[in-house]
Amino acid sequence: MSDEENSQTIFVGLRELTESDIEQLSDVVLQLVRKFLSEKIPQRNRDQYDIAIDIDNSNEDLKIDIDINLDLPPRFGLDEEKIIQETMDKTFIELEKILKENFSS
Repeated sequence: MSDEENSQTIFVGLRELTESDIEQLSDVVLQLVRKFLSEKIPQRNRDQYDIAIDIDNSNEDLKIDIDINLDLPPRFGLDEEKIIQETMDKTFIELEKILKENFSS
């Protein structure tokens, strides 16, 4: 089974971000998503998901899109949509803290 979610959040009030900042943010987002997915998915199935991150810093706003595609065996009885939503919620909460602490203007 495959579920895909596309979530985006726009952050304002940040300083001008460099290409290095964007790369760092991309790594941070990926680490956060992996961390929160690992809390919900059995270790033996951690390779059964794909994560795509798109960061757009044009127009003076930071826009972050995250796509998560899960392909977990049905026998686990896990609610993929719920796992994805909880992962996204936790990721954006943590990301907002990181942005305020490190990238505010």
